[in-house]
Amino acid sequence: MTGAFDSLKTELMSRLRSVKPDRIVFVGVGNRMRGDDGIGPVLIDLLNGRVSHALDAGSTPENFTGAIKRLNPSVIVFLDALDFGASPGHARIIESADIMRYGMSTHTFSLDVVMDYLGQETGAAVFLFGVQSACISHMPGLTPVAEKFLKEYADVIVSASGT
Repeated sequence: MTGAFDSLKTELMSRLRSVKPDRIVFVGVGNRMRGDDGIGPVLIDLLNGRVSHALDAGSTPENFTGAIKRLNPSVIVFLDALDFGASPGHARIIESADIMRYGMSTHTFSLDVVMDYLGQETGAAVFLFGVQSACISHMPGLTPVAEKFLKEYADVIVSASGT
């Protein structure tokens, strides 16, 4: 898995290296009471105090667009669980245009709509840091396989964002 982490870190660094850390906004999306759907908010917990802007948007990211816009971001990184056919716990960077190819969102608004809106409104680069879920069902907490990688992903994100 070390090679996968290095590749992910390299891709994040290429997207974030020319941006001041205080102009990067991380937005966690998901429901903590639906198993791995809580991956985004848990990642935000791990980033709080380590990056300039880490927002837990829960399952309604559309309610946070005003707060995100007020931060005047250059880059907005959404953090969410997604099913892209990989082994549970693996992560990938995904563009908004590619989200719907992975199936329906568990959120009120499809995340690609919110991402595209924020990109148009702020001029920021917007993308998703998606983590493959193992199980999204009514249960508190993450599955052990998803949880296993999150601390290391948080470290990769902090390192890549220059903070």
